[in-house]
Amino acid sequence: MTRTYDLLVLGAGPACHPAARRCREAGWSVAIIESGPLGGVCPHTGCNPKKVLMAAVEAVSAARHLAGKGLSGEPAVDWQALMAFKRGFTSPIDASIEKSYAQAGIDIIRGRGVFTGSNTIAVDATEYTGKKILIAVGARPRRFDFPGSDRLDTSDTFLDRDALPKCLAFIGGGFIAFELAHIAKFCGGKEVAIITHGDAFLRNFDQDAVSRLVDATRALGIDARLNAPVSSITQSPEGLRIEAPGASLTCDMAVNAAGRPAAIDDLDLEAAGVTHTKRGITVSPYLQTANPDIYAAGDCLDAPYALTPTADLESKTAGHNMLTGNTLPIDRRGTPSVLFTQPPLGMAGLTEAQCRARDIPYEKKEYDLADAFPWKRLGETVGYSKILTAPDTGRILGAHILGHDAEEIINAIALAMRNNLPAKALADAIWAYPTCGYYLRYMV
Repeated sequence: MTRTYDLLVLGAGPACHPAARRCREAGWSVAIIESGPLGGVCPHTGCNPKKVLMAAVEAVSAARHLAGKGLSGEPAVDWQALMAFKRGFTSPIDASIEKSYAQAGIDIIRGRGVFTGSNTIAVDATEYTGKKILIAVGARPRRFDFPGSDRLDTSDTFLDRDALPKCLAFIGGGFIAFELAHIAKFCGGKEVAIITHGDAFLRNFDQDAVSRLVDATRALGIDARLNAPVSSITQSPEGLRIEAPGASLTCDMAVNAAGRPAAIDDLDLEAAGVTHTKRGITVSPYLQTANPDIYAAGDCLDAPYALTPTADLESKTAGHNMLTGNTLPIDRRGTPSVLFTQPPLGMAGLTEAQCRARDIPYEKKEYDLADAFPWKRLGETVGYSKILTAPDTGRILGAHILGHDAEEIINAIALAMRNNLPAKALADAIWAYPTCGYYLRYMV
């Protein structure tokens, strides 16, 4: 027998929750289909555990910067204790979410769903019908096909290791590679390398800020290599042998950190009439797919961002539009992105290269944060900001912050951007002193 719901959600991560809740509160029958832990990557093997481990990194980094300036000695990282602390956050999540959904009257169906028709999904031998369906399956680690690629670990396994290897290599040049490499190095990794096939690191970020971060990364002792596509990984008596042009090395652990494409290959989207590109599912501004009864949200989309906050926003928008009949287009203005390295790098809006490519007029203001009091008092030696504004309105087109508290500063700037406030509004605001935020008056 086929069971029918008003809403079926494929995936139980951040892109599921708001839509499922909103539709259930409106009186719809709702079921969520999930083959993995409830909550998705972010709380289990992504943002949250990474940030817990980063707390130790921040403490070590702060102590190093203040060495000889009133502090002596350096905190020692106990990886096993740190991992136990992390598991205190991650272990209860699945059961807690399951209980919360049960209390809300939302059914959980455990298993991988596959489309069998325009409104039907099979989970093992059981078929379910959804009057509306939300695809929120997120993303998965990128697959490689070079010899020995099966020897690669993923960020998931790195973030749950009982012991930290002494020699690690991260294959990739983006978010995951840099954040995990910094964690590994600060927490006791003796030899840490970042290897990418491309000719630039962190392509989505402003490259003037990136060049300063890469210099800081190399100064930590992290070997960051460009133009080094991996051709093979073999097991040798000394460890894993990674072969790449000009970048061959041996390590204890090699991690696939090359980004995460949409996890849609096995859904049989064609059976449902849902179109997609290599980047993900194609949707309208209302998050509706080519099938009018199916919506999509989160990292499985062909969309500008693959972030937890945008997944949440997209889910809220999709839920609203399923209930109202497409009355609210998605609005991602003022979306901040943060790379949690030491120092962190935050951005919102356009880069200078994007402005030039799109022929968008802009004015630029750069500022040396490392020479300003809030950063100097911490012994920081790397800090930089670049703000791009529209010459006619003064509105912020793009903001790029490298240094301590970058994540909070970019939040304030992103809020101004989302509300169409000019840069002058930040300069004229009354900020607590002496704080990092106070120096927005000089950055803009």
